[in-house]
Amino acid sequence: MKRIARDAAAVVRFPPLRAGVLLLLPALALVGVLYLIPVGRLAAVSFGEKGLSLAAYAALLDQWSYSAILLRTFRLSALVVAGCVILGYPIAYVLAFSSARRRALLSLLVLLPFWTSVLVRNYAWVYLLRKGGVLSVAAGVLLPGGKPAELLYNEVGVVIGMTNTLLPFMVLPIFVAIHSQDRALREAAGSLGASPSRVFWAVTLPLSLTGVYAGSLLVFTTAVGFFITPALLGGGRVLLAATFIEQQIQEFVNWPLAAAASMILLVIVAALVAAYRRVTAARTFGGERVVG
Repeated sequence: MKRIARDAAAVVRFPPLRAGVLLLLPALALVGVLYLIPVGRLAAVSFGEKGLSLAAYAALLDQWSYSAILLRTFRLSALVVAGCVILGYPIAYVLAFSSARRRALLSLLVLLPFWTSVLVRNYAWVYLLRKGGVLSVAAGVLLPGGKPAELLYNEVGVVIGMTNTLLPFMVLPIFVAIHSQDRALREAAGSLGASPSRVFWAVTLPLSLTGVYAGSLLVFTTAVGFFITPALLGGGRVLLAATFIEQQIQEFVNWPLAAAASMILLVIVAALVAAYRRVTAARTFGGERVVG
């Protein structure tokens, strides 16, 4: 009995931080093998295959074309984020306030793109966006002149396809943020005379901004690395960072330049994520700054 008591006491006194680290070791090992080692190899290649050299970075920084490609990548990614917020917030709002049966059906529709091949989705968009296609004709009816709109093999088609693919990444965080809100806050605002629209703008929307921030971060960081959608819906005319990197490898077999372009993109995205996290961490419901 005394031995059992000593063992139980040892378990209780076991430092929780050390236990957490031990539990994380398998996951950290997996990340190291599948992510850190390849990224380290990529960084090594970017400095030259035969010796240490900054020639690849110098070549990229001397070219205005790569800077233009990066700016186009970030601009289109920002447009995709805006489109996902505009389309995703109403969907998440309806999901949060629907009955269990309707919520299950709507969730199925939201998650349906995940169960469809990326190639199948993009070829479907090629059919819909092509000149004379359903969306092209419909847009032409709304635009002056009545001619079918050019929606394929340009930035418009790329943004539409990427928005469709990434929309669930925006809907789910916003849904969680709205669904987890305390109903008493909305009921208290209504009992004080606030109209439904006032309750939304003063209570629901501010409390759901964490979901908007999280969804925006997920969508943006995923969009900057998109390859298949820009390649198919852009038709080679919309060159983004991922398609530029693929071009350097497949067509020019220039591994150092492709690796340097990848590392520059990785560093910029990591810096943006860190800044984004810092800004959002400073916002609280009470307006107080969070230091940390």
